[in-house]
Amino acid sequence: MNLFRSEKHVKRWEHFISESSESIMSVGDKAFIQGTESRRQWLDEDYFPRWFPQRARERDEALEKLRKAKS
Repeated sequence: MNLFRSEKHVKRWEHFISESSESIMSVGDKAFIQGTESRRQWLDEDYFPRWFPQRARERDEALEKLRKAKS
């Protein structure tokens, strides 16, 4: 993850790929996605068998909530 001051700064970064512009998000949005239940359990002994399988679904649901909130 790279942090920039603004979207303008991201787009001026020498390694920026223009096709990836839809994946630019604020720190708050990234924190919202990282705050899913499965992500809060990273240090559990049984993380991989118990939590990892639902991680992608939770991420997708969080992204959908962000899209709806912005439209």
